[in-house]
Amino acid sequence: MTKTVAVPDITAVFLDQPASHIVHKGPLGALAEFYRDPLARVTLLVTSLLLCYVGGAAMFYVHAILFNEGGPAISPYLHWALDSSFGFIALTPIIAVLLPLAVWLIRDRPRWLFPLVLGVLFAVITIPGPLAHDMFVARGTPIAAFVTHHWGDPSIIMQPPTEYTAVAKMTHQFLGGLPVYLALSTVAYVSIRAIVAKWHKSS
Repeated sequence: MTKTVAVPDITAVFLDQPASHIVHKGPLGALAEFYRDPLARVTLLVTSLLLCYVGGAAMFYVHAILFNEGGPAISPYLHWALDSSFGFIALTPIIAVLLPLAVWLIRDRPRWLFPLVLGVLFAVITIPGPLAHDMFVARGTPIAAFVTHHWGDPSIIMQPPTEYTAVAKMTHQFLGGLPVYLALSTVAYVSIRAIVAKWHKSS
């Protein structure tokens, strides 16, 4: 019988513990094991803020400016905040699952694969993001109308949006998002490694 040592997955990933120390469970077991460590919640918060708000800024540029997909008559900063906050609310529960799933997928592989796997998974998950955006917060939706009514800028001259098919918008999302999410997953990985290392040194 092979003996395994149960340690928090967050420690195993971010402190380069030997792979043999990770309990080899299925994805659901990995999820439960991951969140036994309180630092996993810090990991979730940091990762979600980076992917949704910093990544949201990059994707705002891709969709609203580069491809002129349109938006409500509000300032670009409010537009970014609206879209990113919607993404943060909708995607944080998904990121909560992707983090331990990425850990489980690389359990016998080099630790540097973690941000690569996480970034790719997030890029794939967000492919239908533009469709969800158009349904809930795009120009003409009740949320966008409410924000425009209270904080809109009447002086803004709205350019007619360029019409794209749903497939084209999702293609923009994936091709634009993949390098962004890979980079931000790496930033999150390095940041959490530093936080965890400091935590363990002070404990």
